[in-house]
Amino acid sequence: MLFDPNNKVVQLCVSGMNAELEGRAKEAEIQFQEAWELASDDLEKFAAAHYIARNHKSPLECLRWNMEALNHAKAISNKEVEAYYPSLYLNVAKSFETVGDLPEATRYFKSAAESCKQLPDGKYGEMIRSGISDGLKRVGADINQNSQLTELIDRWCKRKDLRPLSIVLPAFTGNLGTEIDKQKLISALSFLSATRCLPDEEQEILTRMIAGS
Repeated sequence: MLFDPNNKVVQLCVSGMNAELEGRAKEAEIQFQEAWELASDDLEKFAAAHYIARNHKSPLECLRWNMEALNHAKAISNKEVEAYYPSLYLNVAKSFETVGDLPEATRYFKSAAESCKQLPDGKYGEMIRSGISDGLKRVGADINQNSQLTELIDRWCKRKDLRPLSIVLPAFTGNLGTEIDKQKLISALSFLSATRCLPDEEQEILTRMIAGS
């Protein structure tokens, strides 16, 4: 377990989260700040900085604390911390986007995408991946740029052709531009091609796309 529930810094962060959920924002802020002042190692500083950033009103200060959390996380030798990288990179990217630094925002959104292999399956992982995908689109780095595939999907939607949609959409919408995601999309297209369920014209388009990937 990465975090010890008996650790005082962790307890303050949990208490702050509870206060936040109950609408006691000022009390939460005080507890997170107290956690930071008490923190004595990278793990404790990572946790405290993350929660200070989450509640900061100033965009520049939010960016500073998100960077603080990321840098302390990177200094931790425990491999378990890598599961937090996608979320941490995403937070930094959003902060750069908010302050208007789109090149840095793009860089960190892409770092978040590359670290997604560390995400667990389930709703949390889906939420983070969705946040990264939306961020990439906002900064103009949308990776689903295959116009032929987009046109095919539009056709399937218009005629309510559920079979190709069910095969391709999970890989298409989950594609963050990483090599793993690209391979998942190619595998989905190859499987769809093997079913031979498309009209001849669409089958030919699909075959060309697979051959050119």
